[in-house]
Amino acid sequence: MKIFHLVVVVMSLMLVGGCSGAGKTASGPPREVPVVQATEADTILVCLNSNEKLSRKDFVAAYKTAKDEASRAENADKLRLVCLGLNQQASYKQFKEGLEVLSRYIKEHPAATPALQGLMTLMQRIDREKIVKWAQSSKRMDEKEGLEAENRELQERNEMLERSAAQDQVRIKELQQQIEQLKNIESIIKNRER
Repeated sequence: MKIFHLVVVVMSLMLVGGCSGAGKTASGPPREVPVVQATEADTILVCLNSNEKLSRKDFVAAYKTAKDEASRAENADKLRLVCLGLNQQASYKQFKEGLEVLSRYIKEHPAATPALQGLMTLMQRIDREKIVKWAQSSKRMDEKEGLEAENRELQERNEMLERSAAQDQVRIKELQQQIEQLKNIESIIKNRER
């Protein structure tokens, strides 16, 4: 308990000392604290982080609202639409819409930060990866369907061979019976000749 109190006192002193010395250097006038303005890329990334855990229902509503508002030419709403296009709930179509909105936004704002250009590069890379994944998935589906068709064909052939074998067995029995009948007839003929 004493350690806890000691830690609280030390932390309090650090906070008070840190606050009273804010903006001052050791030997001179107070220094200016730089003001950092959020960039468009920051806006998109903060939005992405804050909307990460949206339910599907909330995402659909937020996306519809952002899409409606983005059509009114508000920059922040366009950036929100890009953000929601990157959300895990977004469909591929919504992702592509976000990429297109970002591309138009950069063209409309030639002074767009390099970070925004970098974000677009990342989105284009994600898009290529999705296309590659889709192509691989499509190829696997084609292969799977081909194997399933081949398997069905083999099963049908196997069933046909089993039916043919059963018919052959019936025919063999019939022939064996005919042979037995012929043997009996031959035996009767031999007995008459004696």
